[in-house]
Parts: sequence; C-alpha cells; structure tokens
Amino acid sequence: MAETRAKKVRSRQITTLIVGLFACLFVLPLVWMILTSFKSTNEVFGTTNWLPSKWHWSNYAEVWTNPQLSMAKCYWNSILIVVIGTAGQLIVSSMAAYAFAKIDFKGKKFVFTLFLASIMIPSQVTIIPRFMLFYKMGIYNTLWSIILPSWFGATSIFLLRQFYMGLPNDLIEAAKIDGAGHLRIFAQIMLPLTKPVMVSCIVLSFIALWNEYLSPLIFLTNKKVYTIAQAIRWYLMSDTQQYELTMAAASIAIVPLIILFVFCQKYFVEGIATSGMKG
Repeated sequence: MAETRAKKVRSRQITTLIVGLFACLFVLPLVWMILTSFKSTNEVFGTTNWLPSKWHWSNYAEVWTNPQLSMAKCYWNSILIVVIGTAGQLIVSSMAAYAFAKIDFKGKKFVFTLFLASIMIPSQVTIIPRFMLFYKMGIYNTLWSIILPSWFGATSIFLLRQFYMGLPNDLIEAAKIDGAGHLRIFAQIMLPLTKPVMVSCIVLSFIALWNEYLSPLIFLTNKKVYTIAQAIRWYLMSDTQQYELTMAAASIAIVPLIILFVFCQKYFVEGIATSGMKG
C-alpha cells in the first residue's frame, strides 16, 4: 500500500514538473515583453541580456502622454467600447436565451440553428456590408461602429440558453400561478440564477472587444477614436521603430485582462462547466 502511494506521489510530481516547464515556456514571451519595455532603443536588440542595464520608466510616461497618440485616450476609448458593448450584449443575449430556452414559439429551433450557424461565418466576410451600412447610418469613424455589432453575440446566447435549459420549469410554473408574466419571471427569478454564466460571458466579451483589431482598423481612421490595439500598431509601424515603446504599450494593454481573470476565474470556470450541452 505504501509503495503504491509513493508511486502515485512521484507520478504527480513528475506531471507537475512537466506542466510547470510548459507553463514557463508560455510565460517567457510575456516576461521578455515586459522587460524590453524598460530598455533603451539601442539596448533592445543590441544586447542579449534580458534585464535592462538601466530601467527606463520614462517609456511608460512617453507612451501614456504622447501628444501624437495618447495611450490614455486610447484606453478610454477601449473602456467605453468594452463597457457599453458588454452591457448591451448581456441584455440582448440573456433575453434571447430565455426566449429560446423557456418560451415555446413557432420556428424556435430553426431560428436558434441560424444563430448557431452565424458562428461559423468569419467576421471578415461581413466587413464590406458593415462598412456600407455604417457609412450610410453616419456612425462610420465613431465608437458605435464597434459597439453595435457586439450586442448580438451568438456565443453568449448559446451559453446562456444552455444554462437556462438546466433550470427547472417548476420555477416558471409557480411564478405563473402567482400571476407573473415572462418579463417578471426573467428579471426577478431566472436572471439572478445566472451569475456564473453571466461572468463567463462578461470575460469572453471583454477579451474579444479589448483585443479587437480588424474592425477598428477598418472603421476607425481618426486618431481621436483609436483603440488599444490600434495604438500598439501605431507604435509598431512608426518610422522611428522604437520597439521599447511598442512593448510598453503592449504591457499596459494586458493589465485589465490580468485583473479581470484574477477576480473572475472562479466564476468563469464554474459558468463554463454548468453551461452543459442539454437540449
């Protein structure tokens, strides 16, 4: 018995060591990026040392307050897109998911199938139609050209619908006996139960909108409405080729993502796990 237990312990230690080594390989580029952001221009590729000889904190100050393209302004633009886009997506997706899961109407399965099919359509295919539509609507070169499409997320609808399918119908029947309609049932009974999957949708939407690159590149050409991704590209494509500033901008960009994951990872995993494949 003791020998078997010792073998299991050694097996777990070896597995942990292997996983740890792979984790370090994934973390190394991130560490290099952060350390490079503190180097001087000549030191970025002029030396093989990972640690900078002198820590240039001024790189972050220059990126944050650059008069040509302020990272602070780009940060604010991305925050607006993420907050308004995520809030709108949760409202639309949660109501649509409740209808697909708990309300019987003609053609429900067909409509839901169309929603799922939309996931397979690459976003690049809709670039030209969206460009023409946004230009005629007068929202081209505004943040709304990025926010409005994000309100209709098929992935969020799918996750929420699967979660609602797992909730007992007895809750709805009891509420109907008390005279509650679908709006009240949705807002006061069903919605409070969806906290884990809601957090999962928030995380997925936040990451998608924060890292969005192609749509802002096409629909936002004015520097005043640039997002974080465009700011990083602007430094990368600069004629001066100051890679330390590019790395500083990229390091600043990942801070909200790290904070979000640290505080939401518990609910994120729980939400994905409880959004089963029922129905």
